[in-house]
Amino acid sequence: MSRLTSAITAVLAVAVVAPAFAADLPVQKRREAAPQRTEQTARSNWSGGQAGGSNGVSSVNNNFVEPGAYLCPSTFSFGVSCFESQISFRGSPASYTVGPFLGYRWQMGNTVVGVEGDWSWKKAETTYALLLPQVCFDVGCANYRTDNKWGSVKQTWDSSLRLRYGWLVTPDTLVYGTAGVALGQISGSFNFQSQLFGTVAVPILDISGSPIGSRNVLTPGSTATAYATWTDTRVGGTVGAGVEQALWGGWKARIEYRYTDFGRYTKTAAVNTTCIAPTGCSAPSSSATIDLKESFHTVRVGLGFDF
Repeated sequence: MSRLTSAITAVLAVAVVAPAFAADLPVQKRREAAPQRTEQTARSNWSGGQAGGSNGVSSVNNNFVEPGAYLCPSTFSFGVSCFESQISFRGSPASYTVGPFLGYRWQMGNTVVGVEGDWSWKKAETTYALLLPQVCFDVGCANYRTDNKWGSVKQTWDSSLRLRYGWLVTPDTLVYGTAGVALGQISGSFNFQSQLFGTVAVPILDISGSPIGSRNVLTPGSTATAYATWTDTRVGGTVGAGVEQALWGGWKARIEYRYTDFGRYTKTAAVNTTCIAPTGCSAPSSSATIDLKESFHTVRVGLGFDF
């Protein structure tokens, strides 16, 4: 009995003391699983409107050929012993160019299509002067002609309305091609001045007034002039390619190359001829036709904002 009492007393002591002792021990919190991170790639939006500006360099092709303005004496036939002094020149001046653009785009997966219009200022002019003090018709230049011809071509503003088709090589980088209709202002001028000179035998008189011989005197004769200026808005085509890069927010930067061609066309200048002695005129020209061919290359960098 005493042994049973002792065992019961020991069990009760453990039951009372053990929970109290356990309560004094530090409790370790259960470690929670770390949240899994999901990386998301920020994708730029390529749909919607865009407005911006660009600037760069234009290399202009100006081509000018003038056939048709000539003046020949009556004793020298055109195309046989009298020929035109033709003015012909070309130039490739470079000009700074700057202007705004406005467009709208639609993104379909990695494909981006759109329409865009732009306007740019530039000033690229080519001039040439042909100054010939003597164009001789015979040996010794007893009969000759002076020829002065000036020509100029200048390209100023241009604009375009284009389609764009691009492919996203990365979510933030678009490589694209573009083509469409171009407009451009082209002005020019032509000036022609020519005069004939002929040798005239003038009698030499003695003191009494009687002829004792003669001497040849160079005398001015017929003249021809022409003058024309023009300013046209030409319609042509443009094609190019570029790369556009998303920066931050809605800002995007671009670099673009384009070729624009306004084709061939002609301008006409009336030639006004006055036929007088001693030279007269041999089939004087009535007009001069000026052949033109205009185009330009442009490299632009630009910055646009989506809206």
